Amino acid sequence: MGWNRVIGQQRVKDLLRRTLMSGKIAHAHLLYGGEGIGKDAIAIEFARALNCLKSTVDPCDECSSCRKFDLLQHPNLKLIFPLPVGKSEKSGDDPVEVLSQDQIAAIHEQLRLKAANPYHRIAVPKANFIKINSVRDLRRDAAMSAFEGGRKVFLISNADAMNAEASNSLLKTLEEPFSDSLFILTASQKELLLETIVSRCQLIRCDPLSEVEIRQALVDRQHVETEQAALTARLARGSYRNALELLAVDMVAQRQEVVQFLRLVLGPQKIPLAEDVERIASSGDRSSVERWLKLLEMWLRDALLLREHGEKGLLNIDHLKELRSFNQGFPRADLAAALESVERSVALVGKNIYLPLVLTTLAVELKRSLSLPP
Repeated sequence: MGWNRVIGQQRVKDLLRRTLMSGKIAHAHLLYGGEGIGKDAIAIEFARALNCLKSTVDPCDECSSCRKFDLLQHPNLKLIFPLPVGKSEKSGDDPVEVLSQDQIAAIHEQLRLKAANPYHRIAVPKANFIKINSVRDLRRDAAMSAFEGGRKVFLISNADAMNAEASNSLLKTLEEPFSDSLFILTASQKELLLETIVSRCQLIRCDPLSEVEIRQALVDRQHVETEQAALTARLARGSYRNALELLAVDMVAQRQEVVQFLRLVLGPQKIPLAEDVERIASSGDRSSVERWLKLLEMWLRDALLLREHGEKGLLNIDHLKELRSFNQGFPRADLAAALESVERSVALVGKNIYLPLVLTTLAVELKRSLSLPP
């Protein structure tokens, strides 16, 4: 299977194949681009190819090294990602051993999910940033020899989540590279990284996936019906991870909930709106609320696109009647401001702000932005 585990990204795969063939491999790479498009998946396959016992370009998937990569348990591969801070954690402590047994179990479960699906985003409770002890641990490992004559690969997933201390520590490591170690950083927001770190990496841009690529992957890998796969791919906005998350919910029902929420926001009755806000927030599932907000964002984006440019490019094309009705009823709606409000709400949900407060504030801001007098 080899590089076929990576959906699309043919330009990037060809680039890395040429790099492997040349044998001239930079000591640090930065793969950047949107969420869920395969940056980690590419990094893992690159590491697999570097350590394959039978090949130099395409991993064979049969040797003992390749099989260890299937479980992300190869001694030459180390994943660095956001972790919680342990109670009384001190400088130089092992970043994992200082955590509780429940936290360690959660980490193992996240790694299991990542091994099964490299598009999975590792998310450990109370892990908000990559801490300095993780980078110090990386440096200690980098000083050791590679296993079986391969290449040690340090995959820093979501490198843009490093705190200042970790960033400065990594910079020192990149300034004094180890001969048989390769550092691969992945980031959705490259601009959050120190410029001095970026300048020491070979930059590789990863592009959003096409609807066709996502649709085919859903059919082949998830055995999704063609019609549902096409709708999901259209709403995924170039992200396979988004597509998988959308599959986990009833999209038809959730999009109807988005339309109902907007009706209540723009209507005269306050109590039904308050009840709807309470219903959405009551689950306490932040990922579910964030997904709902992104569907709302897509719907408002389509309303703006339809008003300014027509039907081409609409994600919710099957909601064309509702979108037209909305634009006719609210011709002066400030959709750009409404979209900014939704984006702020998504960010607040990710920061553990009280959900009813986030959604109530959003409802107030949307009413102000959308119900402008003619």
